Amino acid sequence: MAMLADIFAVIAPIFVLAGLGFIWAKRDLPFPMDAIGQLATHIGTPCLVIATLLKAELPQSELSWMALAAVTATTCFIIIGFIALRLLGLSWRSYLAPMAFPNSGNAGLSLCLFAFGPPGLALGLVCFALNSFCNFSIGQALYAGRGNWVGLLRAPVIYAVPLGVLGNQLHVDLPLFLMRSLETAGAITIPLMLLTLGVSLASLKVQDLRNALTLTALRLGMGFAVGMVLTWAFGMTGVARGVLIIQCAMPVAVINVIFAVRYARDATAVAGLVVVSTLVSFATLPLLLLIALE
Repeated sequence: MAMLADIFAVIAPIFVLAGLGFIWAKRDLPFPMDAIGQLATHIGTPCLVIATLLKAELPQSELSWMALAAVTATTCFIIIGFIALRLLGLSWRSYLAPMAFPNSGNAGLSLCLFAFGPPGLALGLVCFALNSFCNFSIGQALYAGRGNWVGLLRAPVIYAVPLGVLGNQLHVDLPLFLMRSLETAGAITIPLMLLTLGVSLASLKVQDLRNALTLTALRLGMGFAVGMVLTWAFGMTGVARGVLIIQCAMPVAVINVIFAVRYARDATAVAGLVVVSTLVSFATLPLLLLIALE
């Protein structure tokens, strides 16, 4: 019963905030998605990254191993996803990015924080930053045939992670007013991400349910399996093990819909995949957390 109570405490805030976003959108209340996304991406996220990593009581080796594991996981997702899509006769241009780059931000960071506290958030941010880098470079190139390197270099999170890690290792002690400013600005990020996730789910539609269910099984099943294998291969235990399993097993990221629309790659089907994979992921969260918290 104690374990069930712990799991409920982890997933309840996610359901509540995403649910509020969903209801907000269904009531046709104003939610400027682009402005809120820019706020979370360009102010909230880099502040959260720097503040969290500066305070993280983690050895550099653990951060480095997590970074290596995250890159290895992405490589595995690309290879497995490409082979599976070819066998299924589906377009890898449209569906490989959704298979390779899970929702490590909206959903993953929230779970890492609520399940493991500040150490989990710090390690989860390493996964999120690398996933974002790969998604905006490799992922966008899969859709377009070329990468948007200028846009990538403008993403503040790319610079926030090395700054935070360097400050952590050099034991930089920022003035109290600056540290509290970073913490306050960073605190908006996860609530905004979850509200945005709920609003997105309310606006996206599912047309090809069979295809969406097949690819959802691939995304979640592949993610969980790769996460489990890599935690064993890298000898991860405790918080690091749980964080990697969670981040690998997340559903399809909403950003894939934006890329699919921009480059005319089956946007409606990708939108349906986001909805179905997220709903199935929510349904399986208790089991995922039970394994991650072992």
